[in-house]
Amino acid sequence: MINIHTMEDEGLMTSFSRRHKVLAAALATVFVGSGTATAKAMTELDESEPLTTFRQAYKEYITFIKTEKYSPYDLVQVAKQTYQLGKVKFGSRHPKTFMLQQNLANAYLEAGEYSLSAFNYEAVLNYLEETQGDESQAYYFALLDIINLLQSANNTKKLTARDLGIAQFGNHQFLGSAFKNSDPLKIKGPEFLNFGAASGSALCPCARAIDKLLEVTEELVTQMPENSLMFRGHTVRTAVSNSWTPTDYRLINVAKRFNLDAKKIEGEDTIVYIESLTYLGQAYFWKQKNKEAMAAFDKVLALLNSQKLETHPIAIIAHAHLVSLNASKKEIKKAVFHSQELAKNKAWVVKQTLLHRVSPKFPSSKLLVQNKLSVDTKSASVSLTIDISAKGQPVNIRVKKSTHCGFEKFASDAVKQWFFVPKFTNDEFVVVTDFDVTIDFIRA
Repeated sequence: MINIHTMEDEGLMTSFSRRHKVLAAALATVFVGSGTATAKAMTELDESEPLTTFRQAYKEYITFIKTEKYSPYDLVQVAKQTYQLGKVKFGSRHPKTFMLQQNLANAYLEAGEYSLSAFNYEAVLNYLEETQGDESQAYYFALLDIINLLQSANNTKKLTARDLGIAQFGNHQFLGSAFKNSDPLKIKGPEFLNFGAASGSALCPCARAIDKLLEVTEELVTQMPENSLMFRGHTVRTAVSNSWTPTDYRLINVAKRFNLDAKKIEGEDTIVYIESLTYLGQAYFWKQKNKEAMAAFDKVLALLNSQKLETHPIAIIAHAHLVSLNASKKEIKKAVFHSQELAKNKAWVVKQTLLHRVSPKFPSSKLLVQNKLSVDTKSASVSLTIDISAKGQPVNIRVKKSTHCGFEKFASDAVKQWFFVPKFTNDEFVVVTDFDVTIDFIRA
């Protein structure tokens, strides 16, 4: 997926892995100077693990984290060792022990051991809820960790919260039916390309966890208003990156508040503000608030241009949305402009990226009869070969194969309205030939 990372550079919003590195480094002064484990403690470790002191083990863990020179397996082993030694040293219910368990959960996640990661993350989350409440800062960041785990496990192995044993966050949220054209950055297709309109519906594996995250966010902002920018920023970023689209206006509301916080605290001439405006535009887009979305993305581009940041990754996001928004309004010249501006800043890939898709409607019974098709037809599939013009539009559309010949015109009519990222190479736009697409018709 396309993620906005510049907030990490600004020091406001850190990525999941960086957040753990900062935490680990901060705790080093506490743990490294905390003494040695006893011989009795060593007997509780696996015999395969080297006998060492807790201080030595945590030093090794910190070295791994800071240098980033480790294999996922090695990180798991040293994180497991520090947790086991720490549990004996501090006690199984000590806050420091759960901090070490959180490090272990992170190490399992990096290694792709999703079930083990889930077990440890959930233990930490339950402990924090029990001891500090579910509206504490520590609970909030543990919840972010679980959301990241759910996203990673779903993206790589299609595992759900229930598969991982996290029953409290086990329900999916169905996406795709609430809006006409999905987010141009959330296409689900070959290589999970994320600039184009969605080719079907999707599931948000983190929906219930993000629901909870929003509740905790506003409570924390009430408790610590000076940190509102950080909390709302993390929450909006997490919701958008996971394609969380609630049926109500919660996402729009929190994105508005984040945008206002960024304007007040950072100023409109900062990247933080521009990013907050980008998130707000995406939230509007998903709710089919097209006028508001267009205004937001137009302003994003204007602000970037004023700072001579036309090639910033955020510009790509804005252009991608504006292609779809303008194409939906039949403002073809504007859609072409944004598709070409995007192409200038996006590295060419062999598998072309879809920016705007119009899904064909299943023909009515009357049209079926007119096209000499049975009114009992339930589904059909048409494979087309197209060329993609220098403007990003399908041209020279040919039928490759079809299950029902009468559906070929319906498929072609829909594809004609699509927009792709055009190919830009050697300072010129060129036609892409022989690109295959398949259109599936299913009676509702």
